[in-house]
Amino acid sequence: MVRAILASILAVASATAASQSIVRCLDASGNVTYQDAPCTGGQAGRSVELPKAETREDTSAWEAAARSGRVVRGMPKRWVLRSKGAPYEIRPATTREDASEVWRYAGKDGTAIIVGFAGPNVAWVRDDTGPVPVPKSAGPAAIAAPAATAPTAPAAKSSAQGAQNRKFVLPGRYCEHVFAEIGPADHEEALPAAEAGGDAQAPANAGKRYVYEPSAGDPSMRTVFTCADGKVGDVERTVVQ
Repeated sequence: MVRAILASILAVASATAASQSIVRCLDASGNVTYQDAPCTGGQAGRSVELPKAETREDTSAWEAAARSGRVVRGMPKRWVLRSKGAPYEIRPATTREDASEVWRYAGKDGTAIIVGFAGPNVAWVRDDTGPVPVPKSAGPAAIAAPAATAPTAPAAKSSAQGAQNRKFVLPGRYCEHVFAEIGPADHEEALPAAEAGGDAQAPANAGKRYVYEPSAGDPSMRTVFTCADGKVGDVERTVVQ
């Protein structure tokens, strides 16, 4: 009975979080921020859509693009890193660029490629004729299938990554996508086979539970969620006094 009540509460909470809109705010200095509350202090703002949940079709398309060294709109940062490797420049976007962050890569014939992100996903890709340094290595990084484990040393620190994104951890999302947004857990533990959705013969690493303690960006909440078969299962958000 208690589990049924908890399941109902989580379902309502998930639906509420999923229905929240994201607002793009622009202050007087030209700084762009993305938040789930109205803009304040005279900032100009407009609503933007959250990235849709990643599907198998998305993953297949991004993997194909990454294997050929391409970057496409909607691609998460982890696939950009697999396609191009680490950028030689990461900077905040300017007012006119309509993005939250910009990555710059060396292109062909001495040109550059700049990639604009809206949150964790690619918003646009453009050529740039500005000077570029000689790349240290050629060709895209080796491609590996996404793993359902938390990264311990991200290839590039993103200003969009952090505890403020924990409220967007929802059941059914790809774990790899979640880890790219909120970073590594404070601690983790293996799930019993039954809790991971398997049977008595399931492997010991069939699933894991990840615990994120309160920190800057989410100072009063503890976030706990499970990952099994590459997707988020149960999510618990508890207030810590």
